[in-house]
Amino acid sequence: MLPRINSLKGRLALWVFLPTLLISAIDLIVTYHSTDLIATLVQEQLLEGSARIISEQLVIVDGAYEISIPPAAFELFASKYKDHVFYSVRSKVGVLISGDEELVSYHSSLQIEQGKYFLTTIRGEPVRVIAYAHALPSTSNNDYAITQVAQTLRSHDAFKKDLFLLTMREHLLLLSIVLIGLFIAFRWTLKPLIEFGEKLLKRQPGSLEKLDAENAPVELSPVIFAMNDYVARLDKTLTSYEQFVANTAHQLRTSFAIITSQINFGNRNNKLDQSQKEIFSAIQKTIVQGTKVINQLLVLASIEQNRHINSFKTPTRFSEVIQGVIEELAPLAQQKNIDLGIDTLDDCVINAPRSLLRELVSNLVDNAITHIVDEGMVTVSLQKKDTSVLLLVTDNGPGIPVSERQKVFERFYRLNENKPNSSGLGLSIVKEICDMLNASIVLSSPESGTGLVVGITFVGKTANF
Repeated sequence: MLPRINSLKGRLALWVFLPTLLISAIDLIVTYHSTDLIATLVQEQLLEGSARIISEQLVIVDGAYEISIPPAAFELFASKYKDHVFYSVRSKVGVLISGDEELVSYHSSLQIEQGKYFLTTIRGEPVRVIAYAHALPSTSNNDYAITQVAQTLRSHDAFKKDLFLLTMREHLLLLSIVLIGLFIAFRWTLKPLIEFGEKLLKRQPGSLEKLDAENAPVELSPVIFAMNDYVARLDKTLTSYEQFVANTAHQLRTSFAIITSQINFGNRNNKLDQSQKEIFSAIQKTIVQGTKVINQLLVLASIEQNRHINSFKTPTRFSEVIQGVIEELAPLAQQKNIDLGIDTLDDCVINAPRSLLRELVSNLVDNAITHIVDEGMVTVSLQKKDTSVLLLVTDNGPGIPVSERQKVFERFYRLNENKPNSSGLGLSIVKEICDMLNASIVLSSPESGTGLVVGITFVGKTANF
């Protein structure tokens, strides 16, 4: 039973190559027997030619046999394998006229001008022999003689071997051509399937674009149709989910806004004691944090919904976005005695939505401010380098261990689970936006060794107003 092969190319190669190999094996077996027949036929032709030449030299003179063996009778067997050749000429009653005694008399019946072939052994070596009967000239009593010529099998075996090896080489060449042809055919035939897979791998995560089946091979049409149908159903499901999230978030924000208004109204009551004020303050902080998480979730949902957009043609002055974020978060930094400032701010214009850039910078700066416990420093830098733009956000906070720097991009992952005002979504949103804008993000430590440096590089995004 053949082993299970999961590769389509492997299966196709197996079912094409195995029959070819089987046919070649059968042909080699047939060829092996054929080479023996051919080698035997060639040797028999030589033996017959030699026997005829010798027979033609036998004459009767004054009632006595006379014979002169020409060299040509044995030159037929000349080869590099140095076969031994024996001959004998005997009368019809078996009397040796000329030749080797080792070739015993042939006792079976022979027709005139007829040769019989057989195998025997002389001096311990196998030989092939021809017994040839020929009529004697100038006789009226139907007298005849029997000529026997024997040759060892060295040339016969060598010729058979060479002929078989030649055939085997041809078969190996044929199999090699078949393998090369299969390889080329597979590459050419399966190229659309490979390109189809590569095209799928290049799609942005979450992309719900339908696949184009117009130029695809007919064999891929059912797959494309099934995937497009699945994408349509998934798009419908996600749209319903996103609408649900948006509606839920809207309701929650409305509810939180009402609760905030009620708390503000309650705080204006002069009859509140200190403990009640502290409770109201704690509730208000929780509501602010909850509103922040809801807004972050809405941002993530929006990114997921628009992830399929491959390029943006909206030019945005990045420096203005950074200045706006710094002004917006300055009060929060002042509350914690954090020095929030700008180091380098090159005038850069890139093709990206302003809202995404604002979320990117805002989450980075807010994340840095949030994780600095006491007084500290957060610095933003924007540098233009040829066709790329580098954004750096540096702080001297607790930093992130090297072993944790990939995990912090996961949603709701927090280094410090006891930190109440951290949702674990900030860097996750930053990573999602970077992926959407084809930007690279790297976390490292500053030269001082304390804190964190977040570097984001935008390549090929520069534009002009």
